[in-house]
Amino acid sequence: MLQAIGREHASNLTDTIRHEARSLGADVVGIAPVERWDDPPPFDTKAVHVYPHSGYRPDELLPGARTVIMVAVRLFDGLMAHLTTTARTTAIQNNFGYIHLNRRLHQITYDLARRLEDDGHASLPLGYNVGSRWDTRRDTEAGFRGAAYGLFSMKRAAVLAGVGRYARNGLVATREFGTRVRLGAVITTAVLDGDPLLEGSACPPHCQICARVCPTDALDRDRPVDHLRCYSDCGRMGTRYDQIRAAFERRYPLDAPGVDTTGNDFLAIDGNGPRNCKLACITFCPLGERRLPDVWRAARQFRRNVPKVELEGFAD
Repeated sequence: MLQAIGREHASNLTDTIRHEARSLGADVVGIAPVERWDDPPPFDTKAVHVYPHSGYRPDELLPGARTVIMVAVRLFDGLMAHLTTTARTTAIQNNFGYIHLNRRLHQITYDLARRLEDDGHASLPLGYNVGSRWDTRRDTEAGFRGAAYGLFSMKRAAVLAGVGRYARNGLVATREFGTRVRLGAVITTAVLDGDPLLEGSACPPHCQICARVCPTDALDRDRPVDHLRCYSDCGRMGTRYDQIRAAFERRYPLDAPGVDTTGNDFLAIDGNGPRNCKLACITFCPLGERRLPDVWRAARQFRRNVPKVELEGFAD
């Protein structure tokens, strides 16, 4: 009897949280029990392509954590169309593709955590992001293309919560909005009903749009994203490997013994500053139900209008 009451309470609370998240402005909501972070995980990893583990587990950030709630807010179709133009501005993108959405995710996750705490469940809102670390495998493994990982992997959590699937451009692809979303998370001690995992590949077998339109060649259909090429931001952070790496390390501390935290760990991050890159990997991604009209023609036009950036000193 007590177990039945407990299951009913979990189901009722789950329904309440889903409804509240959507009423607060979340476009996608997914829920994952903490057990999905176990090694080995309690599901078929051949059927569900998850991101590699990085950073902290949920129960390392919140003792007694039982559930992770993932929310996503979409990027407007009009913003995506704007980014296909040759207009020499990224101010709109920075405000309404980053900063405003980041603030919305902070507010949504804060309000969800408050609702759960009012019900007696300790909860930790993470907003849209937490600090990152330089991955020292970049220095020790030949051909390693990564450079950083988050202290909590939002993308891994989104897949584990059934929000979306791994996409070739390194992002999470939702069913309706494709990769045109930003993610936020709440970790809670509440027991909630998990969502089913999404199986299979998000990307068509031979699709290479994201790799072809990326101005810095940060994407390769058979390999992970090269973080340093992406971080060059179309040359705004420099064009030489040593120059870009130095800028990256100033922002993200090394994950190495004896290295202390930096200011980045203490700041409430709100946007990444002005960008030159027009997010071609997202803008022209054909996944989801709301892709750009005639996305292939638009991608070809973008390639003609935006020349590749010549980066120097990269081994690959």
